[in-house]
Amino acid sequence: MQPEFLAVDNPAVSRVLKSATGEERSAKEVIGMDRAQLMQLRMAIKTSNIEGEPLYLCAECFIPVYLVQRPDTKRFFFRHQLENGRCSAITRGQLSQRQIAAIKYNGVKESLLHRQMKQWLVDSLCASDDFTDIRQEKRWKGGAITAEWRQPDVSAVYHGIPIAFEVQLSTTFLDVIAERRLFYLKEGALLFWVFAKFEDDGRRLTQDDVFFNNNQNAFIVSESTRDDSLTARAFMLDCVWATPASAPKLERQRISFSELTLDCSKQQAFFYDYDGELARIKVEKAKERAGWPAEFKRWWLEVADRAGSLSDQEYEVNKFPGSAPIHWNDREMLSATPLQFYDQQHRLPTALLDALYSVKHGRPIGILRKQFIEVGHWFVPNYPRNLLWFRKALKVWNRGDLLKAQDKSGNWDARVREYKKDMRAAPEKYDADQRHQLLVEWLFPELLPLPLLAQERL
Repeated sequence: MQPEFLAVDNPAVSRVLKSATGEERSAKEVIGMDRAQLMQLRMAIKTSNIEGEPLYLCAECFIPVYLVQRPDTKRFFFRHQLENGRCSAITRGQLSQRQIAAIKYNGVKESLLHRQMKQWLVDSLCASDDFTDIRQEKRWKGGAITAEWRQPDVSAVYHGIPIAFEVQLSTTFLDVIAERRLFYLKEGALLFWVFAKFEDDGRRLTQDDVFFNNNQNAFIVSESTRDDSLTARAFMLDCVWATPASAPKLERQRISFSELTLDCSKQQAFFYDYDGELARIKVEKAKERAGWPAEFKRWWLEVADRAGSLSDQEYEVNKFPGSAPIHWNDREMLSATPLQFYDQQHRLPTALLDALYSVKHGRPIGILRKQFIEVGHWFVPNYPRNLLWFRKALKVWNRGDLLKAQDKSGNWDARVREYKKDMRAAPEKYDADQRHQLLVEWLFPELLPLPLLAQERL
């Protein structure tokens, strides 16, 4: 199933400017198709706006923008931080997003569930000898310069690390999340969000704002985890996390707080290192992919040897009967190579590959010829749009002396003069066929930069 763009259709703010570079991009392109990256971008944009250094501006009026989601379609769009009449795009009503967030947040703060969860938290922390200075609703004063303060639901100190625990029950208050992350980061403390529940799908947007910015880990506190904490004499909680293999399905396990990795600089606490595992997988795949061109070459030469007895008439039709030869290894591997673009409607360029491998090895490969020069006589008149690549290959692999040695009759020299004259008269006839550009770059990096226009090669 192909991923879909997460942007709304026809957004009011259709183009945005990246403040750092002045680069203008479409809103759809910036929002993209990766939900995890989008949630991290939402947080980064909101944080940058709070710090007064916005990441993105409206391309029309240069007012900072931030990302919001439509509740009906679950798609995203950019909204102005301020509507002042300077822009034709209208993205908000009379109440500011911050005002609406404050109303919702304050309305839920003293719900029954919220009060219960605060008490379960306190009971669980008190059960453990690892926590000291455990307080409910204690005002946390910031530095003298900013005179800021916050009042976390519960605060404690864990092995010298100040931690602010916040119960997350609200619907849309990204401002609160971003502002508190910044505050506790400046304080050298850790903001730790806990949930009443966290489902595989159907989650609220604000839950994803926390989850995707916390290394894809979330934590649940309940009456059950409180009871286990009292029994174990340790802070027990349910952890929910994604793995690169399981996402979007989530893994779940009851764990001790002592099993977590705490990173105040990133404002993250996690049981499973999603980002670390993803980076490890990428390194492994990069190493694996580095050997794929050599593996493809080995496979191709085997196929070419089997097809080397075909006549000219049979060559294109029968060399790979049926569909393109995408049976090399497996589809999962092919999906990460330029071969992902080839299917039954878009065949691999067998003649071009045979010609380039023939030049590289100095002998006919996959072509029913005895001498290397015969490859040139066959290829040049039949594939004019691949001639520039053939010429580049001759130069890179230094086959000029071989051609001269085999050109007993002088016919090759005459053919070269003929096609050079034709290239000057009708250069567009010889402009490179770019449909296979990625494939040639991948298999023959020695040929970079690849030639494209005939008039540039004479």
